[in-house]
Amino acid sequence: MMVAPLDFTKVGSPPRRRSAVLRWGRAGALVASLSCCSLVLDKNANQCSSNSDCAVFGGHPFCQSNVCVSSGLGPAGCFFGQPSHQVDFANQCSTAAVIPFDDCGRLAACNATSAAQVFLVDAGAPSLGAIPPLINPETPPTISCTDPSRPNLIYVAGSTSFSQFVQAVQPLLSAATPAYTVVFLPASSCAGAAAVFDRDPSKHVIQNQTGNWAFFYDGNGNQTYCLLDSEGNTVDVGESDVAPVDCGYQESAGVADYPGPLQAFSFVVPSGSSQQTISAEAAHLVFGAGGNGGAAAPWTDPTLYFIRASNTGSILLTSPAIGVASAAWWGIDRISDDNLRDSMEAVDPTRVEGAIGVLSTNVADPARANLRELAFQAQGQLAGYLPDSTPVSLDKGNVRDGHYPIWGTIHLFASIVTGVPSQAADALVTRFTVPKLDQTLITAIIGAGYVPACAMKVVRHQEMGPLASIEPKFDCGCYFTTVVDGASSCTSCKVPADCPSATPSCNYGFCEIQ
Repeated sequence: MMVAPLDFTKVGSPPRRRSAVLRWGRAGALVASLSCCSLVLDKNANQCSSNSDCAVFGGHPFCQSNVCVSSGLGPAGCFFGQPSHQVDFANQCSTAAVIPFDDCGRLAACNATSAAQVFLVDAGAPSLGAIPPLINPETPPTISCTDPSRPNLIYVAGSTSFSQFVQAVQPLLSAATPAYTVVFLPASSCAGAAAVFDRDPSKHVIQNQTGNWAFFYDGNGNQTYCLLDSEGNTVDVGESDVAPVDCGYQESAGVADYPGPLQAFSFVVPSGSSQQTISAEAAHLVFGAGGNGGAAAPWTDPTLYFIRASNTGSILLTSPAIGVASAAWWGIDRISDDNLRDSMEAVDPTRVEGAIGVLSTNVADPARANLRELAFQAQGQLAGYLPDSTPVSLDKGNVRDGHYPIWGTIHLFASIVTGVPSQAADALVTRFTVPKLDQTLITAIIGAGYVPACAMKVVRHQEMGPLASIEPKFDCGCYFTTVVDGASSCTSCKVPADCPSATPSCNYGFCEIQ
């Protein structure tokens, strides 16, 4: 995988600067506009007849009742219009919360040249000692995964964060005819790819692992750990948070890649930390140089860097964003996303300021009472953005429109014969091959913390590659925001005739563009 930083300053034209400022100040710890404001820019009657008449004020205000009103768009200097370059996506105007990281004051990186020099600072990651014991170890199971009460098993191996996906989908598999049960062994993204792509047949077999047992969920979402067969079990579906090429495998005529929903990753700190944001430059000095002798304070103790192994999605997807090779990260592998979360929650309160980690958002979001996701400011970006549009939302608004870069597509791999997967694999993977997913399925994966492709406004054709605007063939952005945040500004509908011409399609109960 390419490990060059996401340098928005090198692509396209520079962001537009405003020639005038709005007539009010911003206040609060977050430099944010969380919703469209109604602050009047000029109280003169008949001030405008169109939005263009308000351009003189800057900040892209709109004309309302002949008065220019703030749009609430930011941050200062943001790009206004349809994005066409990578810099446009990163710096497009929006009403999302923004939390800048002061590269100049904190890292002495005060211009493009000095910022670029930060990425030249590298130091080979040393051994930081043995991996600590699991915070919440599981009792060794006593039951077999194979049981007459579960006649149709789908053996799956993949990333540890995929367990939420399995839990969400299992009720649908249990209710199907015939019913199926997923038996999942958590490992890593590349282990999931190897389980299908590798030429070594032994890599296709999962074995019992002390402290990392296979498990299944019942139709009600209850988890049970179980023992695999003594000779192991052959994997039906391999799962990865990254494309097979990022794990060293090329496409194969005998393997199909079924793309699933999208998953974001974020830098996290304990809730007792005062830190709110991090830049690509700061993250490079932390995870690529161990804090660089204190230059990346407060993250100066590498034993408080909570990471995963180099073959995991969290590292492989984050590496290009901060310019650190996946095998060169400083920190201690915490074995699984769940154990990483638990380990961060258990940090001594006197040391939380120096703790930092990387987690998938579907694991971090439910832990917000104890962990805080940091806003991320990519190289050349005007400010830091959370995956969500506000600190309390779950809408993944900044992932969906291109402000937040660290995300990828879930991949489900299955061996095929004449283009057809096995019956067991088919029961799982083909649910994602239709343009319009079953509403029960899409509700389940949204509830598990993933973003369905139909809710995205941007697309990538390679992991962490360039962004392009997209209008899905079947939109579900309105339904997505309703499920995660409990409300939507979209028009509800029962049939297309209920919808206005601008959003004529009735999808999952809401009017969409198509």
